[in-house]
Amino acid sequence: MQCSMSSCCRTRVLTASLAQVLRRQAPPWKKNASSNFGISQTWTNRILSCRPSSSFSNSNDDDTSSLFGSFGAAAAKSATQSIKDRIKSTILNEALRDDSRLWQSSSTNRKRDTYQNTQNPNQHTNGLNGHGHGHYGHVNGTSISNIPGQPLLEEHAIGSVNESTLTSIQTDRTTTTNSYSLDDPLDDLYIHNASSRYWPNLPSPVQRRMEETTINGESDNSTDPFVLTQMELGNLSQSIREDLIGTDHPVLNRAAAYFFEAAADGGKKVRPMMVLLLSRALADAVSNTSLSSSSSTLFTPPMSWQRVDLPEAQRRLAEISEMIHTASLFHDDVIDGADTRRGVPSVHAVFGNKMAILAGDYLLARASICLARLRNAQVVETMSTIIEHLVRGEVMQIKGSSSPSTATTTNSSTANDQSTERIVYYLRKNFYKTGSLMANSCRSTALLGDYPPELVAASYKFGKHVGMAFQLVDDCLDFEGSLASLGKPALSDLKAGLATAPVLFAAQEQQQQQAENSNNNNLLWTLVDRKFKQPGDVELALEMVLASPTAMQQTKELARFHAECAMDALLQAMPSSSSSKNSLYRDALIRLAHKVVARTK
Repeated sequence: MQCSMSSCCRTRVLTASLAQVLRRQAPPWKKNASSNFGISQTWTNRILSCRPSSSFSNSNDDDTSSLFGSFGAAAAKSATQSIKDRIKSTILNEALRDDSRLWQSSSTNRKRDTYQNTQNPNQHTNGLNGHGHGHYGHVNGTSISNIPGQPLLEEHAIGSVNESTLTSIQTDRTTTTNSYSLDDPLDDLYIHNASSRYWPNLPSPVQRRMEETTINGESDNSTDPFVLTQMELGNLSQSIREDLIGTDHPVLNRAAAYFFEAAADGGKKVRPMMVLLLSRALADAVSNTSLSSSSSTLFTPPMSWQRVDLPEAQRRLAEISEMIHTASLFHDDVIDGADTRRGVPSVHAVFGNKMAILAGDYLLARASICLARLRNAQVVETMSTIIEHLVRGEVMQIKGSSSPSTATTTNSSTANDQSTERIVYYLRKNFYKTGSLMANSCRSTALLGDYPPELVAASYKFGKHVGMAFQLVDDCLDFEGSLASLGKPALSDLKAGLATAPVLFAAQEQQQQQAENSNNNNLLWTLVDRKFKQPGDVELALEMVLASPTAMQQTKELARFHAECAMDALLQAMPSSSSSKNSLYRDALIRLAHKVVARTK
């Protein structure tokens, strides 16, 4: 399923975008304007406020009589819908522009924050509850200052994060500018004819460890991500339900806590699992000392240059990531009309649409409060970007494909380019709606621990590529799974009018075959363009996808490619040391990426 924002959130974004359109394009909205819609400000206000059509008959406004007088209620409703559709189209076109003002505020603030950090790099306070602890410096690891009178590090770093790297960070603190950036060109999402290198095996260092464990007659649970996080994740839902969700409204409280109750708590919790495992793997990566792997907790004592409440902050970050994800599910099920989720009735099916939307908004609000209490400006910005990306992805999904003319293009080269554009557009939307949460949660984990830039970048790449692989596998399962195996209805994306990766690859293949036969009428692209709205469209699209010899295989291969990119990011930044225990949690993350693409539900 595609993650989605609620209709009310979507309305807020569209309204904000419309305000900018109105400011820049005032003439078309003035009375008697000849261009664009040519409607008056009075009617603009009425349309935006979504007044019912009955208000038209009660109005004495000149605009009413001139525009709708001879048409009646049915014509008034049709005309209003047409105008609203044109307004919506204009807003979406504006929001999808790369230079749209809608998305520029974060960049402006980022530049301002970078300037301020450069001018005064020591002005920083950490602390889960807002209390400083003697540590100051750039929170992305480009400058680390220790508590006065203590050495920079008690441990020596290993691999690519070495002693000279950390020493240079300290000595360059007066001249180093803040290299932290949230910008990602997303130019590595689609690789034509991508192929896996390890599958079905793991990378050699991890595979070798598992084989040695088996030879010795031991269980391979030592690097099983689910086993290693079992205790922490077992307490996560209870902590969220009892500590983070609290409201005087009993129905809202029950709705917000619905997926954190035992009966509906069937989620995989991949996002908090990534945060927890990465917290330990990063600590191991900068330590020469073999840290105990038999401890009942994932977390180790903070190093001298880290915040004293780091374990509590990392645990809270894992909870925040799960709360954001769960809020998106509340909204997603309302928009898609899904009756089940995780094998139980969805929130809106139990509490109604309005309460489900409010519960999702409430979860986001509580997550934002918890995030602010981490007292780390860059973590707050990074995690807040996830919310922006969810909205941006929803706007892209509402708009649909960026190449609407592919179905009838006569030039085969142009048609292939447009097919590729559709796939890239879809993958970018996937990143915003699914991958960003994993990527930026992992980045925030590294930032929270004040780890060096190499580890921050590797953490982000790992989360990004696992997120992309996760959604591509979801795309396949929507065709291959069932309600019993998925916990939600199969073909839900097609029924919602969404063309996912298997459909896009099947349409591209069909287009290539028809180009060889000089046939330019691509039926599957036609179904995609009308969003499978006509009777029989969903069944026909399903038949075409399953009949394609490569569509599902290409989707799975691209998922494996992304999973292996995630593995490589960790292997390069956290190479194995002489102590195998120091790479145990790194290997668990690599196995998690492997399990993501091997899953069947």
